[in-house]
Amino acid sequence: MEKAKPFLSKKNPLNMSINKGEKFFLKFLFPNYWLDWILIFISFILTNLPKILRDILGALTGLIIYYTSTKRRNIVKKNLSMCFTNMNSQEILLLTKKNLLNLGKSYFNLPVLWWRSNDRLQKICVIKNSHHIDHQLSNNKSIILLTPHTMSVDFGGRSLSKYPIISMYKPLRSSLLNWFVGKSRSKPTDNVVVFPRGGMSFKGIIKGLKKPCIFYYVADEDIESTNTVFADFFDNKKSTLTSISKIAQMTNSIVIPCVSHFSEKDNKYITYIDEPLKNFPSNDINKDAAQINNCLEKLISKNTDQYMWSLRIFQTRPNGEKYPY
Repeated sequence: MEKAKPFLSKKNPLNMSINKGEKFFLKFLFPNYWLDWILIFISFILTNLPKILRDILGALTGLIIYYTSTKRRNIVKKNLSMCFTNMNSQEILLLTKKNLLNLGKSYFNLPVLWWRSNDRLQKICVIKNSHHIDHQLSNNKSIILLTPHTMSVDFGGRSLSKYPIISMYKPLRSSLLNWFVGKSRSKPTDNVVVFPRGGMSFKGIIKGLKKPCIFYYVADEDIESTNTVFADFFDNKKSTLTSISKIAQMTNSIVIPCVSHFSEKDNKYITYIDEPLKNFPSNDINKDAAQINNCLEKLISKNTDQYMWSLRIFQTRPNGEKYPY
């Protein structure tokens, strides 16, 4: 796979040329990409099914994952047992099942982001407490919008698309699928740059945050052992990125926690904006990490069953501790 490039709208916070972003190549029409085209066609069909039918298919998929994917099920169970030590085995099992049902539903609803226009998507997305963002931007402040990895995190990014946004993505192995999924994050109506995840991305992010814009940052994954410290995360220690504190300090940005989830009651994707973090960053990186995890706990607890417990969030352990997975 070729080196991934950013996805960007014509209008973007860094004034980057559209030619510097990912693009469609004629090679994508060659036979070795035909299976990917079939998957893209299936995603189109799913998008045009009624949501209730997508949810039924998704729930069935979630049940299949629960009963057949021992590896995935055990990761969820292990994460829940490490985070909620007061839960008994039956409670862990019930929450695991509900979580994987929601995961299955998220797979079948995600394609609507790829095919539908921004105007249509905004009808199913709601932002609560957007005044926290508006206030900071109106005062010429840049914002680090800190969010946990929920199943609706991509809908959160779409709900915020009226703002100038910088974000990051994990490139897919298939160049065609990477282009197809990625272009949905930079629709013609957007003002966005989405960098491929990696060290070089932060140079552009820091540059962008020198003026009022939003860095939409999913920062709860355990993806590296460097530039991290251990801090309490629910009932256990978790490797926590120190980059949030460093970027906030370098750019004088305000850190605002947020979370996205699907509301069965409203039948919409809700992005909840919390109050800005106070006294952040401090001069103590460990104190900052504790504050970050504390706010993530609060946000995840709003809809515990919609968090991505299937990620290996505890794979980096303090010296001497056994690998939990």
